Amino acid sequence: MMSPKVSINLCCYNSERFLEETLKSIGDQTFRDWELIVVNDGSSDSTESIVDGFKARGFPVSYHYQENRGLGYSRNRALELSGGDYIAFIDHDDVWLPEKLEKQVEVFEHRKDIDFIYTNYFIQKGERRSVSLKGPQPDGEVFDHFLRRYPVSVLTAAIRKSAISGFEERFDTKLRLCEEYDLFMRLLFRSKAAYIGEPLAVYRIHPDRASTRFIDEWPDEMEGIIRKYKKTLNGFEGKHAEALRYLYGKIGYYRARAAMAEEKPEKARRYLRPYIGIDPRFIVLYAITFLPSAVWHKVVSIGSKGYFDT
Repeated sequence: MMSPKVSINLCCYNSERFLEETLKSIGDQTFRDWELIVVNDGSSDSTESIVDGFKARGFPVSYHYQENRGLGYSRNRALELSGGDYIAFIDHDDVWLPEKLEKQVEVFEHRKDIDFIYTNYFIQKGERRSVSLKGPQPDGEVFDHFLRRYPVSVLTAAIRKSAISGFEERFDTKLRLCEEYDLFMRLLFRSKAAYIGEPLAVYRIHPDRASTRFIDEWPDEMEGIIRKYKKTLNGFEGKHAEALRYLYGKIGYYRARAAMAEEKPEKARRYLRPYIGIDPRFIVLYAITFLPSAVWHKVVSIGSKGYFDT
């Protein structure tokens, strides 16, 4: 029996709230040569029965249950079980548009130099839906760009499986927030990416998302990733020094944001001061720490809509 062209990796943990809609979007794909690898990370709800119902409709599903080990471990398990030439990722609370896989496979098949493809996507909060990425995005050698601003959401990503075949470490199981960023960036350090500007997925914002629950861990995880890259990626510091400084500035911004939430403006200024020369936004952020904290929170709330996009 021939392996499918695409392996879809779906990791679940107590996913019943949105899972049926996610599975429907997979079943509605216009590209049909795929397998779905589901890793259930110790769910106690009806996740398994929902997946069973989808499989009973004739869709090619490989289902695996494990005791709760965390998302990084689950993603690695799904990778191990994947037999396709290309691997696409979707989380249990997200949705693909019908032509998502078809358009990514077409790029892979016609551009053998491409190991990574990401697309534009919609952000959905409640009933409101808006396009996430505005204007052109990086294409080709993107590593330096992505250190400054990372535009990828994992539900839009697809990779050529052979491109990570030699990786000793795939998803870092110590990370709870940035495990896919870490793997994708290590891949992109030596590989090229393609961008599809059409929104082909829907990212749903809700309080239970890991990116919402663990956001305060982002600075520590990013500093750990940087330390790892300095040790393992040859030439990382020298070639990408300017972009790395910008990334450190973003880490400082997140630490300053936490300090302002604690009503500690002097602490926030210590985090921001080293980076006020790298971008005008940091000058603004530094200056408003001298104003009432309500002003800071208002400006940062504007930033969450894109102005201080990090």
